[in-house]
Amino acid sequence: MGKTTFEKKLQIYNDEDDKMETDMQMIRLLMKGNAQLTEKLAVQLYYRILKENIQFETSVGLDFLDRIMDTMSERQIKRIRSKIGEERRRIANRERFSRTNKGMVVFIFSAVFVVCVIYLNWNILLDMKTNYDAYQLQERMVEAERAARIEDLWKEKQAQEAVLKRIQEEQIALAQAAAYEQEHKPQLLSKFKELYAENPDIRGWLKIDGMKIDYPVMTRSGDNDYYLDKNFDGKKDKNGLLILDYRCDLMSGAQNFIIYGHNMSSGVMFGTLKNYKSKDFCEKHPIIQFDSLYEEAEYKVVAAMLSEVAYADEDVFRYYDAIDMSTEESFNAFYENISEKALYTTGETLSFGDSCLILSTCDRYKEDGRFVVIAKKIQK
Repeated sequence: MGKTTFEKKLQIYNDEDDKMETDMQMIRLLMKGNAQLTEKLAVQLYYRILKENIQFETSVGLDFLDRIMDTMSERQIKRIRSKIGEERRRIANRERFSRTNKGMVVFIFSAVFVVCVIYLNWNILLDMKTNYDAYQLQERMVEAERAARIEDLWKEKQAQEAVLKRIQEEQIALAQAAAYEQEHKPQLLSKFKELYAENPDIRGWLKIDGMKIDYPVMTRSGDNDYYLDKNFDGKKDKNGLLILDYRCDLMSGAQNFIIYGHNMSSGVMFGTLKNYKSKDFCEKHPIIQFDSLYEEAEYKVVAAMLSEVAYADEDVFRYYDAIDMSTEESFNAFYENISEKALYTTGETLSFGDSCLILSTCDRYKEDGRFVVIAKKIQK
């Protein structure tokens, strides 16, 4: 159902009241609290109204505008309108200049854009060419690396084959040497087989006629003291056994064999070896029998002498180190020293290449004293 005429009129009055209130607020805003409209203020207000294009929609606003016009003179109105016109022309010129500048900016931007597109495309082309050239170089490098790897593998294979060949040759040589050694290796004498099975430390048997000396000779690897207080079964025994210096090799020909034993007051072990201090006894018993595991041999006494165990810093002859006689120099030094220090010599001469048997025991003629008998192997 539509509005009545009264409601429509009431609506119009309400709208008019709103517009009037709006105009009054604008007037108060323009007056800024001034109670009186002076000519100067009227000029300022008129100029502002024109500039800002302020519109009044009610009689209150129009009356206020008439008061402003009545307060100003015709000349002031013209001047204001002239300024307003100039201002509008300036704005128009600025807008026209802005449009012109915008056009120029658009043109310049378009030109720059075109140049950039061309530049970028050119750079893309250059990049593509660079990438292509680099790709070709990379392919060449990959191929070179592949070829180098193949060459390295080939060299490695050749080296491995050479190593395998050398290993095979060494194995063949070792096998041949082992076969030769086995073929030419001295065989264990039958009389020692049973004792060797019981104690593989046995190295032979020493016997001297006219003395109690008739004992097995032992060796413990790396230890010359082990059998000083042990018997053949490895049990404690103060008398110990005769000991072949562990540095002596029964297989070697150009060396001396050194045998140690206790000088026991009971006469056991080397307790009677001191009989050789007498040259007369030596002349009656010149032969010493030392059978190793692999050979029966006799030795003839060359000399007897007194010596001692020297300190490490003493520059003296150490008979117990005279094992290796493989050089003529070492042999001569050994022979000269025993000749100088001998209690006596038998007239039996030594020659380079001879193998000697050295028997050593303690002697109380001085602290750490030793009595030593040197005998030469009789060649059969």
